[in-house]
Amino acid sequence: MVSTTSGVKAVWQEFHQRLRGFITQRVNNPADVDDILQEVFVRIYQRVTTLRDTERLESWIFQITRNAIIDYYRKAYHQPEFTTEDALEVLAIDEDPVVFNQQMAACLRPLLEHLPEPYRKALQLAEFEGRTQKAIAQELGISLSGMKSRVQRGRQKLKELLQTCCQLQMDAVGNVIEYEMKDIPMCRSCGLAELVDD
Repeated sequence: MVSTTSGVKAVWQEFHQRLRGFITQRVNNPADVDDILQEVFVRIYQRVTTLRDTERLESWIFQITRNAIIDYYRKAYHQPEFTTEDALEVLAIDEDPVVFNQQMAACLRPLLEHLPEPYRKALQLAEFEGRTQKAIAQELGISLSGMKSRVQRGRQKLKELLQTCCQLQMDAVGNVIEYEMKDIPMCRSCGLAELVDD
């Protein structure tokens, strides 16, 4: 049962890293991220008894987090009237970074087919199959530095292809935080095309 102090501690252990990531994607200042995260858990503790359906715990927690972020921006910009449009802009990213990463991976796999063979194979084995670059280098009969170079160049070429297909928005450290698919034939094979069409 979540209504106990130990239940709230369990919620903290399960969700605090995901919530920190969710907030970090929307708020640049790390100190503010920590403040918002603390506020979220205060609100969870104060309101946990109002949660009627524990099956909806995760969506309830993310709704509290979204509201805390909106309150942060409302206070930061001294805007008592924070519009729905403002809120949608702040909260444009899918609430679950895992889902977002799966969507991006669905787009990258078909784009791999457009890379030259050495880069395609290097990325397929290293990034999608999770094999070590050292093991791949030995298998392909090339030096480790040669393998690292292939992976690095392959990543760059894949990024260029992705930017051809999608308008990307990056966070401060270069992670993709939002995308909009362009209407280009090569890009229609991307797994995102199905998500956009639905």
